[in-house]
Amino acid sequence: MCIKKQFLETFSVEDFHHFEIIDQIVNLYEKAWQLLETDRLGEDGPQMQDIDDFIQNWHNQNSEFENLLLKEYKTLFQREYFPYSEFIKLFNQDPQERRCYYCKITDQDVEFLRSKGKIKTKQYRGYSMEIDRINSNKEYRLENVILACYWCNNAKTDEFTSKEFSSHIGPGIGDVWEERISE
Repeated sequence: MCIKKQFLETFSVEDFHHFEIIDQIVNLYEKAWQLLETDRLGEDGPQMQDIDDFIQNWHNQNSEFENLLLKEYKTLFQREYFPYSEFIKLFNQDPQERRCYYCKITDQDVEFLRSKGKIKTKQYRGYSMEIDRINSNKEYRLENVILACYWCNNAKTDEFTSKEFSSHIGPGIGDVWEERISE
């Protein structure tokens, strides 16, 4: 809405509840994100610097309202978008069954590799599956999440689609895990 500068003066909590991130919005966001501040969004569109200034001004003038919207979002997220009960269903699988969507390593395999010193991460991440968004530019909603290992989740970032990653990159990472397991 900030990109198009539409309806922000009259935007309400009720509007927020009905706002949906559709593919058209995601496509516009992806395009805008790649532009420089002097580039225009479309041939006759505004310069990115103008959009950035507009967003910053909106934040400055609406901080209380923005905080209210954030609280509303957290409530919607917990009740509707990704209820805790659904999170438990996703994560509460047997460690032998809980596996990365991309490379197919299981939590049990990760624990085995860790115990043998064959995992090199120096971070706190990497010891269990994580939640990855299928489309990285959409929200964490039940229909847009899968389980992924730290390495696949980290490597996929927002550059690769889920299909690209599961077809090309994930299997290669899985091959490395299989080699380490069989050593």
